[in-house]
Amino acid sequence: MSIDVIFLGLDGVLFDTEALHLAACNAAFCNAGLSVRWTLPALRAAAATHGYARAIGSAIACELLSRDKARVAELFADKHRQFHQAISAKPPKALPAALALIDDALNAGCKICVLTDLPAPATSALLTGCFGADVNSLFTVVTGGANFDGPAGTGPYARALNAMGVAPQDAIAIDTAVPGLRAAGDAGLWTVSVAPYGNDVVRPRQFITFDALRELHSSPYTPDQRAKHELAA
Repeated sequence: MSIDVIFLGLDGVLFDTEALHLAACNAAFCNAGLSVRWTLPALRAAAATHGYARAIGSAIACELLSRDKARVAELFADKHRQFHQAISAKPPKALPAALALIDDALNAGCKICVLTDLPAPATSALLTGCFGADVNSLFTVVTGGANFDGPAGTGPYARALNAMGVAPQDAIAIDTAVPGLRAAGDAGLWTVSVAPYGNDVVRPRQFITFDALRELHSSPYTPDQRAKHELAA
């Protein structure tokens, strides 16, 4: 088997966005008149089940907002606005380990794709702010605003692989977000979690290498066995 495609998440994989998400969530809480304020461990606890892009959703039940759809929608919209403004004002640089992985993978003939539940405008701003006009040459597929809750056979991973003509077992998804990793696993991809949940420390910059991915891919396990392959930094 070969590794034909690597799907990279943006939050915590290609970029270190935790501080930006934390500030955006707290700004949205404040603007909505809510008393809650998150620390980094609280954000990580919420991201463990919702992902960073939609972590703020875990605060809805606590604040009895779940039935007020208009307020919920505005809370999400404001959080996304705050995050987008922050990355537009000061585009973050890609993590060195991610850049090294991309270079090694491309040199080996592997396609690199981005599939994230971050809104499409934020996805575009992050990638163009870092890679400029090279985005189209580096990444075969870029999908922002992905919905990971749909059926595995018609979800974003299945659609991307079908467009490229690649079998699921020849693709790997690297992410920090449970929804994305679960969707990738359900679609038959190999998955690698680099989530920092429950650990209030600075995440190491070296999270994975292409050689380590090839070693994982040549192991006796298969994605269909649902074995967890978590490669810690």
